[in-house]
Amino acid sequence: MRACPTRAIRVRDGKARLLPELCIDCGSCLSVCPSGAIRATTRSFAEIGEFKYKVAVPSPALFGQFPLALSPTHISGGLRRLGFDAVWNFAVELALVNRAIAEHVEKWEGPHPLISSYCPVIVRLVQVLYPDMLDQLVRVQPPRELAGRELKRKYSEELGIGRDEIAAVYITPCQAKTISIIEPAELGKSNLDGALGISDVYNDILALARTLEKEATEAFSSSVNCSAEVLRWSTSQAQGLILSRHRYMSVTGLANVMQVFDDVEKGKLRNIEYLECHACWGGCLGGNLTVDNIYVTLSKIHRLLSELPDSDPVLDAEVEGRYAAEDFSLKGRIRPRTTEKHAGGLKERVRRIKAEETFFSALPGLDCGLCGSPSCETFAKDVAEGSARHDECVFFSDERLKQLRKTYLASRKRPPEGRA
Repeated sequence: MRACPTRAIRVRDGKARLLPELCIDCGSCLSVCPSGAIRATTRSFAEIGEFKYKVAVPSPALFGQFPLALSPTHISGGLRRLGFDAVWNFAVELALVNRAIAEHVEKWEGPHPLISSYCPVIVRLVQVLYPDMLDQLVRVQPPRELAGRELKRKYSEELGIGRDEIAAVYITPCQAKTISIIEPAELGKSNLDGALGISDVYNDILALARTLEKEATEAFSSSVNCSAEVLRWSTSQAQGLILSRHRYMSVTGLANVMQVFDDVEKGKLRNIEYLECHACWGGCLGGNLTVDNIYVTLSKIHRLLSELPDSDPVLDAEVEGRYAAEDFSLKGRIRPRTTEKHAGGLKERVRRIKAEETFFSALPGLDCGLCGSPSCETFAKDVAEGSARHDECVFFSDERLKQLRKTYLASRKRPPEGRA
């Protein structure tokens, strides 16, 4: 309950409950849930088996998860042997998006800073807590979406099958990108058909890739030959190079992002033109579905980068050829989330604010959480909105304290799981 940055979790009648309009899919609850009841929403191979042709779209973060002896070619081969018909190298889409963002920053005449929009948690955070900053989100589709659209076009033409018979499956470092595929923030339909977590496929890919390494085969060499563009995108400063002429800042970690956004709301960061924001500490390499230590992974990424040229003439030529005809726009407008705080007419909102302030002044301010709300301030809001009762605070009800003591003693007597 306390780990949730947007206070979307309450405990009522002994059960944890989610307020979906406040949830930003950050996954903070995944790592702290003591019973493991909260799990990431990803797809399985059984679910994508209905498609005639299955294409993996690996996140750039995937290639830093494995031992250096396993090249991107081996990792791609492992994905193929895992059951995918093809592996999509979306270096071109990454380069296209970089160029589109640079052009967007150049032409932007609205309020600064502009905010990167390819981390879905950041987009939902703005929707929920900073709705006045929605227009500052960059209106460019993330490269994974462009990749899904392009691979379906390409393989549909080559194989003579319908686009809906081709599965574009993202290999994701975090569950938030899975949710963004199922329920895009702009309410459109994703070009991808689901996601598999890196942690879900890591062991299988590792075993299959090592088999390829031992066989010294290059049978899958055409699958993915990583470019510097791909590897740089996995780091927390993916766009620093293309925006080097602008006042650019990279921020990672949800708490840090929220602190910076608070400063933006107060007008303290008007001299920054572009914020590259990642909810995960260290960027996508720190996603909650990754496997390896983030610092070890980053070291491997830098090692791989040192062995690659900064530019690729073939890639540059394809980007040049596609850029003018590419549609980068989002499929719809990103709107603020409607919450109880903003619902109702002006008179009702004023009534709630006054009731909240009056009740909050009577609370002890200990933020103990025994009421089932994460803080006294949140509890006062819940009472004002009618979703909680004032006597759920132990300072207002001896009965509540007795009830909690009874629940605690019962839990102490209960045998550990598996020993009943």
